[in-house]
Amino acid sequence: MNLFNLNIENKDEYYNHAIEYFNKITVEDHNCGNFDNIVPKSISILIHHDFIPAPCVEIKLDILQNQKKIGNYFLYISEQKEFIDEFLIF
Repeated sequence: MNLFNLNIENKDEYYNHAIEYFNKITVEDHNCGNFDNIVPKSISILIHHDFIPAPCVEIKLDILQNQKKIGNYFLYISEQKEFIDEFLIF
């Protein structure tokens, strides 16, 4: 699959993939307490980055607590949907 030919119908698959990786992080790892919801935000193709191997797919999730955004989770995967990196920002 060519990264530039990502099929929009597969977006739920990409978001589910990111949520699955996010759920592997324990509460102790992110020290945010409880959160209400994880909201799919965007899927992007990363062409160049200083320290993340590119090109790759960036999947962004918003993390909500009491209906307010408290953070973001970013998952970076290869064209073959293999894990590259992840960032959790609060």
